[in-house]
Amino acid sequence: MQELPSPELSSSWRPSSLAADPALEKARLRQHFRQLRQRLDRSLISQKVVAHLASCPQLLAAKTILAYVAFGSEVDLGSLFVLFPEKQWGIPRCLPRRQMQWHRYQPAELVPNCWGLLEPSPGSTVIDPGKADLILVPALACDRWGRRLGYGGGYYDRFLAALPDPSVPKWGIVPQACLLEQPLPQDPWDQRLDGIQTEERFYETGIP
Repeated sequence: MQELPSPELSSSWRPSSLAADPALEKARLRQHFRQLRQRLDRSLISQKVVAHLASCPQLLAAKTILAYVAFGSEVDLGSLFVLFPEKQWGIPRCLPRRQMQWHRYQPAELVPNCWGLLEPSPGSTVIDPGKADLILVPALACDRWGRRLGYGGGYYDRFLAALPDPSVPKWGIVPQACLLEQPLPQDPWDQRLDGIQTEERFYETGIP
């Protein structure tokens, strides 16, 4: 079996067994990128990502933005919410059948779910995701063509597939070490992203 790369080689690594078994390859990748992110300076990366986003014209023009509360080693966007309190920030709450409901971000109303992830309480203000001007999506890894490696639950793929307006920009948020120059494995139901923001820069995506 091919050995997984060190962080500095992640962007040039080519997955070894996509055709054989994408599910096994995804599981192996999830384990690798979880371990890789633990070795990164999450605080510094988060500061740089937020600085890029805070000067982005599309984000500045957006009124309603769907985002997330960071869990574990995810890039933390919390300071971005503080910088732009006038915007309507939407945060997801997990529902049965791997669905998500979106609520207005209110720090005092966040509660841990069964996985320990902070999410809005059921009684907090609901937001219509169809009114979103921009969607910021967490990921374990992404590739340059907008393929996303999630946690395996399928919540975001179901949500993105059901968007009433598929033209709404959908950006993955990952460390540079988790952005690959080679294609990630993909299943038919996986949804692609329109852009990737890392601590180094923003990447537009496209189907090769």
